[in-house]
Amino acid sequence: MLLNKTLIASSLLVLIFLGACGGSEQATPRKPKPLDTTGKSPTFIKGAEDGCTTAKGDYTKNHEAFNNDIDYHEGWFIGRGYCQV
Repeated sequence: MLLNKTLIASSLLVLIFLGACGGSEQATPRKPKPLDTTGKSPTFIKGAEDGCTTAKGDYTKNHEAFNNDIDYHEGWFIGRGYCQV
């Protein structure tokens, strides 16, 4: 009887220790692909760069271009959305 209890207790301890030995590595996040600006205007690209910079925490916006140039305006929002954490 004592042997059975000892065997069960030992088996449980082994299972607990083996369960605790699972890998602790976290998946490495993949780098996002660069934003595809092929065929976009220079003002769109500048807006996307400024929007991305803003998303990373350094507010950057050319208000004149944002209010008057639709390419810059759209690029800024695309860049901000793309780079948002």
